[in-house]
Amino acid sequence: MSTLKRCPALLNALHMLLQHQLRAEHWIRFRSAQLWGEALSAEQRSRCRHYFRGALFLGSIFAAQRGQALCTREMRRFAYLAALAALFDDSAEITLGAAYSPLQTAANAIKTSCGSSPCTTAPQALLAFAQQTNSAETLLVFWQKIRADLPSEAGTLFEKNLLRVFEIETDGSWLYELPVPIQTLQKRAEEKGGRSALLFRLLMRPLPAPAECRVARALGALVQASDDLFDLWHDAQRQIPTPARYWAEAGHFYLAKHHFEQQWRCFAHALQAAPAASGIGRQTALALAGMLATLTHFCLQHYSRLAQKHGTLPWHQRKTMVLDMARWGTRLRAVAFALKNGFSPM
Repeated sequence: MSTLKRCPALLNALHMLLQHQLRAEHWIRFRSAQLWGEALSAEQRSRCRHYFRGALFLGSIFAAQRGQALCTREMRRFAYLAALAALFDDSAEITLGAAYSPLQTAANAIKTSCGSSPCTTAPQALLAFAQQTNSAETLLVFWQKIRADLPSEAGTLFEKNLLRVFEIETDGSWLYELPVPIQTLQKRAEEKGGRSALLFRLLMRPLPAPAECRVARALGALVQASDDLFDLWHDAQRQIPTPARYWAEAGHFYLAKHHFEQQWRCFAHALQAAPAASGIGRQTALALAGMLATLTHFCLQHYSRLAQKHGTLPWHQRKTMVLDMARWGTRLRAVAFALKNGFSPM
């Protein structure tokens, strides 16, 4: 489809994204203490805000498909889940020691608190982790706020998927250095990303149909693949195995590009097969996801250019490797790339 034909969807996508992000800024500026409490540190609040903005990108796509922006109650749920995710990640990183991966303490906590059998509920798993990281109160408070506000059926599905995300995060696969079988890395990344995105969709009304759940999981897998590419240097420094890092260090970066494009096709197919409020709503959702895909292609081009210049990726040069989107120079180059490619992800 030409850029001209995509214009209505692109304009709707920008409108949907901006209205959610502007509302988020209002919440962050005036309701931060009400949402996340006074007990959080300045750094924790910053992480919560960052996760909240990212979560609302997913929410914008789901809202476009539904044909209705997030309501105040849904926004609040998104803020709570974003905080839960941010604090969990912070607590996991605090456990990092010279001989341990970020989640080794979490994995040990599960074994210690739950015994030989795995934890069977999300609160049990959260408590087992939180007791080892001095974050029991804050993690469980946000969990309880979310769970208390969800209808019974949505709450049951939410808890089931949250427990599975927690199991993936603490299953020990973070403890292994490469090489890990690429099939294992792909499966783990796709399920982690897919179920994480589904958690946010379950915070919205109405309860998603099976086809809409497939859209959420495909979107989550796409976002995870994008995150792994942008975090390539950081993951290598922390020795976190991901599909992108596996291919990059093996000198087969073209496979990372192929994998991302495959994830895009899976999402586009799932969206096309799922119900939507209207045709323009479906195209708007596709355009929103396409913005992320276009930005990821900008990142892929950056790595390809570095590999051609240096013969391999310059892992020892942080400033060269990392695309800092907080810099206006990088942002302008990204916009120029998107314009040149007609905001087309492929």
